[in-house]
Amino acid sequence: MRKFYLGLSLLTAMCMILLSGCGTDNVTGESNGSSSETVKLKLGTKMPADNPEGKAFQKFAELVKEKSDGSIIVDVYPSEQLGKGTTQINNMLSGNQDMYAEDAVYFSDYDNRLQLSAIPFLFRDFEHFQKFNTGPIGEEINQNLIEQNIRILNTKRNFQRGPNRVLLSKEPVKNLKDVKDLQLRSFESKTYSDAWKHLGASPTTVAWTETYLALKQGTVDAVVSPSSLVSSMNFAEVAPNMTMIDEYPQDIVLTINNEKYESLSEEQQKILTEAANEAGEIGTKLAKDASEEMIENLTEEEGLKTFEINKEKWTNEMKPFFESLEDGGTLPEDIVDEIMSIE
Repeated sequence: MRKFYLGLSLLTAMCMILLSGCGTDNVTGESNGSSSETVKLKLGTKMPADNPEGKAFQKFAELVKEKSDGSIIVDVYPSEQLGKGTTQINNMLSGNQDMYAEDAVYFSDYDNRLQLSAIPFLFRDFEHFQKFNTGPIGEEINQNLIEQNIRILNTKRNFQRGPNRVLLSKEPVKNLKDVKDLQLRSFESKTYSDAWKHLGASPTTVAWTETYLALKQGTVDAVVSPSSLVSSMNFAEVAPNMTMIDEYPQDIVLTINNEKYESLSEEQQKILTEAANEAGEIGTKLAKDASEEMIENLTEEEGLKTFEINKEKWTNEMKPFFESLEDGGTLPEDIVDEIMSIE
């Protein structure tokens, strides 16, 4: 009888173990593509949750959850909670986080052609830039990134940052003559500074967070900014003239560790791509709406004056500079002609 109860106890324990393993779906960051598992992905971003980009990232997470019936959960970490840009990219490559969303130029260490977007007046507009990114050269860049474990999910490259770039200045800038000797704030980029020097300006490197003070104290007389940030930076207080220049396009890429991506089922991969492309459209619209409202408010309430340029003239003025970049090896040979030929 004692042996009978011992055997019964062992049998009961084994059944309980089996039931505990089968009673609920696994919630895990590792997936073999099985639909019975919930995949959790960690997405890091630089922007705060309440600005247009931050709202679009959260919408991406919501779309993924909706399209996957809750089998994929994206946790968004805004405001650099997971570290600065380079740190987050390294985290993604090592697998410590799954995804990172930022300007494509942040990944230029992995393909220097991604620097092309930050060369002033090389692209006509965002549509021109988008065609480049989704065309043959863009596909080459994508494949090169994939080989280095970085995959861009928003394949339509439709997530526009800005959405416009504007020049705020103490005195009106309406044409190339007004650029001569202009004390312009620049970020740390020799190519960007040299481009403005080519146009006649005198660029000075100033940290973004110190730009307002530099304008107020007269260290610089102008700054180029995404239109959506003009209000939050209070630039109109110290530089009441705004020129729509759009000197280069900016887009956000939603990237994922490619090994992680390859571990998912085809259906899960499709869901992530669809959600990323939809989030790009949403983010662009949110940014445009916010920018239009901001410009209207600043124009009416603070008397901000707005101007536009003849961009074709500025582009023609830059062509010798583009050629010098090719001759010096900064740009691949003949790539400017390839870009200019895109219709």
